Amino acid sequence: MTPIVNGLETEYSERVAFVRINAGEGEGEQLFRRLGLPGHPSYVFFSTAGQEVFRTFGTVDSLRLKNAIEDVLR
Repeated sequence: MTPIVNGLETEYSERVAFVRINAGEGEGEQLFRRLGLPGHPSYVFFSTAGQEVFRTFGTVDSLRLKNAIEDVLR
């Protein structure tokens, strides 16, 4: 999934903040639990107001993630 996310990050870097967490240690582990994520990879998108607007986990194709980003940006 890293190449897909890297590509999307390059494409949307001026409009979207991408934050990656390591769910296996420290603050990343705490955030993973606080968000109630069931496994990894997990993807959670937030609006500029901080509201969760998209959530999925596991293997996801790039088109689904791209469509979700586009929906958030509308």
